[in-house]
Amino acid sequence: MNDRFPSLLCADADTDVLDQLKEYFTQHGFIVLTATNGVEASLQVKRWAPSAVILDLFIPRLGGIGALGRIRAIDPTIPVILTSDTGNALEMVTEAGLSVAGAFAKPLDLDHMAQTLARAGVTPHADLAAADLPPAPGHARARILVVDDEPEFREVVAEYLAGKGFDAREAASGEEAIKRVAEFQPHIVLLDLMMAGIGGLAALPEIKAIAPDTCVIIVTAVEELTAARGALARGAADYVTKPFPFQYLDAVLEVHMPLDVATSPVAQSANHSTVE
Repeated sequence: MNDRFPSLLCADADTDVLDQLKEYFTQHGFIVLTATNGVEASLQVKRWAPSAVILDLFIPRLGGIGALGRIRAIDPTIPVILTSDTGNALEMVTEAGLSVAGAFAKPLDLDHMAQTLARAGVTPHADLAAADLPPAPGHARARILVVDDEPEFREVVAEYLAGKGFDAREAASGEEAIKRVAEFQPHIVLLDLMMAGIGGLAALPEIKAIAPDTCVIIVTAVEELTAARGALARGAADYVTKPFPFQYLDAVLEVHMPLDVATSPVAQSANHSTVE
């Protein structure tokens, strides 16, 4: 993920703690990823390159120390905040020859954690932090449906779009996408090409039959480009390849967004920023 849109990985086996962290840091302008064990946390860091990690010391599968070691092997510079039910987390990390940006005992002081992240250079992007501004007057709020059978990818993209001011919904399959299009009437559909059951290529004509004016943008892996280009002949407006930086997605959406809809004023100005 690009540093302009900081993402934060929160790893804890306690779903209540994860919900608390996700709610707080989402409201404060971060894109929040989650993991419930050390192996999953390591894979998330490798795949998404988050800006920072909040990691429970006693997380299952590797434990916090083992997960921290793997995370450091992937990215030695990533700031990591350790959480635990004990007061000696820093001692345990030091004994293991590792380092962290901070350590917090539960219950968590979230404001203090945010300050620790800021001292480590991890702060939310202004556009995301101000994303609760109302839609521009005189314009309908833009609706986008994100269709992907990978929950983490789908949730991250939908959360990012919601932070930009879009009305973003999700569908986990081609079958669900067809139903959601009929109910939601999205302006744009981000449609994954390869999914179990009805894939994007098969769902595309049905989506266009239900909502002919809806713009469908295919999301695909590089090795599936031939099929993605074939989807253009079936009614898709464009395609993007995974992984993509968010500012590239901004530019694609700006090109295909109908003129009579808008996101928040912040999102409008961000959409017209230079693509790096």
